[in-house]
Amino acid sequence: MQLKYYILRRVILQVFVILGVMTMTFFIYKAIPQDPISIMLGPPEMRDPELEKILIEQFKLNEPVWVQYFAYMNQFLRGNLGMSLFAHRPVIEELAYRFPATVELVIFGFLIAMAIGIPAGIISATRRGSKVDQGTRVFSIVGVCAPQFWWGVMFLLVFYLYLGPALNQYLGISLSTQRLSYWHNAPPLVTGFFTIDSLIEGNIPKFLDALTHLILPAATIGITSCGLTMRLTRSSMLEVINSDYIRTARMKGLRERVVIYKHALKNALIPTVTYVGALLGGMLGGSIMVETVFNWHGMGLFAVSVLFSSDMPGLMGVVFFMAIIYSTINLIVDLFYGILDPRVRYG
Repeated sequence: MQLKYYILRRVILQVFVILGVMTMTFFIYKAIPQDPISIMLGPPEMRDPELEKILIEQFKLNEPVWVQYFAYMNQFLRGNLGMSLFAHRPVIEELAYRFPATVELVIFGFLIAMAIGIPAGIISATRRGSKVDQGTRVFSIVGVCAPQFWWGVMFLLVFYLYLGPALNQYLGISLSTQRLSYWHNAPPLVTGFFTIDSLIEGNIPKFLDALTHLILPAATIGITSCGLTMRLTRSSMLEVINSDYIRTARMKGLRERVVIYKHALKNALIPTVTYVGALLGGMLGGSIMVETVFNWHGMGLFAVSVLFSSDMPGLMGVVFFMAIIYSTINLIVDLFYGILDPRVRYG
């Protein structure tokens, strides 16, 4: 019962957080000196006076900012995010199309980060001071220090420009930008994930093409994230390994594998779970650079486009989605605490 009340309280709090983020974003946007009519209709000499009048009334540009705010929030609370000035269609439709592309990319990048970071951190901690430990620490430092766009450019330079023709000729792999090669049409929309939708369509070549196009951008996201995961897992593992109950388990004659993976790992992963939750939300919000480098038509590229085109409805829609993602992931992480640490109680 306490858990139900805790979840309900957190959900109610999320609503106020999202409304606060939307309010701050709206007034920050309005504080930027710009002319929305010029963005929509061009210079004054090219405008249609009647259309200009309609747009001014529609967006209430002749009213005070607080009137514009309440007019926008009235539509927002009704589920209407407005019309994107960049995409020329409703914001909710554009985000519904682009959001699965970002999620598909982030999921693969997240799996790469976890598949490398957590095992490498455990091995580094259990073999402290060895060459393996030194190598993983150097790799983690490089992964943390180098920015995502640099890794993306390097991957494109090496695997697309230099090695791309050889990989295509001998292995039939096309590592490129975008989500599919130009000779493939997008699969029928079911989930929005090109890999899954291609399998549903029964088109194996298209599935393999979508999968290979995911490799470079997913690796770019994963390699910049696995460094911190590796370092955090290593430090947590070292702290747990040196604790009293681990020494007691070893004195009982338990095998080292049992001591590490049954007794130490669960407690060592508690700080990592906190970071992983923030990491997953950061991947969804921080995929902007990766999507820009690889021309990946997801929410990150859309966020850049609406920002440069001063598309307020599109920008507010992106902020709304990101606020929901971050707050939901934080709630899930808090609930996982109770699974990993029985001492956690929700009141």
